Amino acid sequence: MSAALTVVGLGSGDADQLTVGIIKKMKHAATLYVRTLDHPVLNDLKQEGLEMTSFDAIYEAKDSFPEVYDEIADRLIEAARKGEPGTEIVYAVPGHPMVAEASVRLLKERCPQMGISLRVLGGESFLDEAFIRLGFDPIEGFQLLDASSLNTELVQPQLHTLIGQVYD
Repeated sequence: MSAALTVVGLGSGDADQLTVGIIKKMKHAATLYVRTLDHPVLNDLKQEGLEMTSFDAIYEAKDSFPEVYDEIADRLIEAARKGEPGTEIVYAVPGHPMVAEASVRLLKERCPQMGISLRVLGGESFLDEAFIRLGFDPIEGFQLLDASSLNTELVQPQLHTLIGQVYD
């Protein structure tokens, strides 16, 4: 037996975007992990008394993003395996957990193999704000591409195109 693992989204930067359910989930977690402390919502949550552990040091220690996300997934799985049955570990990520979150993809692959219960709860992604600011409805057609593995053959000029994972 192990602790359950729940991934929550912190939204794209405004504390008002957080749902009451996600705030409750973070407050009642046996342990609250955050991918990075570099998110504006976390200042508000700290003022509310939430204690959290970040994975920021891993970014400094590893040479590539894939290595970082692999290490985060490994640490979360190990924490869940050592956790008390019936408790819940919460992992909070910027935006929505299912939008451009490699660590969450790894958890979805690995947790079932390890017998760890994994639940994913949404949050506003950068896409929600992009649709508003850019003024288009995604039903018109759009594509989201990853700048870190951009393939020009995938670009479809007839669609609205957003490129994520731009770091510099």
